[in-house]
Amino acid sequence: MAKIWENNNTYNRVHAYANIVTRSCFRSVSVEGLENLPKEGAVLLAPNHVAAMMDPMMVLLISKGPVGFGARSDIFANPKVAKFLRWTRIVPIARERNGLQEVAKNYEIFDEIVDVLDHDTPFCLYAEGTHRPERGMLPVKKGIFRIAKIACDKLDKPVYVVPMGLDYEYFFRAQGRAAVRVGKPIDIRAEFASREQAGMAEGDIYRELCQMLREADLSLIGRIPERRHDRKLLRCLLGLLALPLFLACAAGSILIWLPHLIILATMEDKAWSHTVRFAVHFLFPILWPFAIVYERLLNFYRNLLEDFKRK
Repeated sequence: MAKIWENNNTYNRVHAYANIVTRSCFRSVSVEGLENLPKEGAVLLAPNHVAAMMDPMMVLLISKGPVGFGARSDIFANPKVAKFLRWTRIVPIARERNGLQEVAKNYEIFDEIVDVLDHDTPFCLYAEGTHRPERGMLPVKKGIFRIAKIACDKLDKPVYVVPMGLDYEYFFRAQGRAAVRVGKPIDIRAEFASREQAGMAEGDIYRELCQMLREADLSLIGRIPERRHDRKLLRCLLGLLALPLFLACAAGSILIWLPHLIILATMEDKAWSHTVRFAVHFLFPILWPFAIVYERLLNFYRNLLEDFKRK
């Protein structure tokens, strides 16, 4: 089985193309705070989790090389799916609900994650343990700090947990603004050492670090400015003038927006909206000019209707 940290030319090419596809799904994507990524040492990335598999696509924007990811183990049940996920540098992590036998397998995965970190490849874990399409964050679980502590004990190098904020203007619409923000790294060895010297119990150390990470992530999201709501009459006129273009682009991009609607209608978890859109964009790059214009104009009309309904 290939190592996550190993160079793979096919993976690198797909990674580069995926970054282009990600940007095609949004009106703009800003990547901020790259200077906060440690130049040396082991790096565990810890973003918020709001948009299913779209979030890893956003994280990949910060690196030209491979990035490892952890995901819940039940999505690896199908061998073919598991093989594909593995190729994309995703490894299974069991949760307590999966049973003790599955959770016991995590120790092998933790060893693999440490090996990834030892080869100077970043690894991403969603510290909330689940996703939800809402601003804010659930409480952070201690798993990421347990892995970081294992890495500290096994590696002769600094180990950092790096807060990240993934910010979306819209959770269910295309062509909104999006941002990836990298925060100041948390030096795990130093944080544990200072608290242990102060006599703090291990459980309290984990709770304090979890709260520190949660506050750091929260400070990195919710920064996309609210759009303007005025000039409604002028926008109405522009909307009428743009209507033929909207209809033409709707027809030209039907192979993108129609499959997206059909697939999403079969899914209970609407947090997959961006992920499904990414998939159809990935398959039909030739239709992007039509899709981008159609999706932006659709937002224009939706926003106009919403503003007329505002009190």
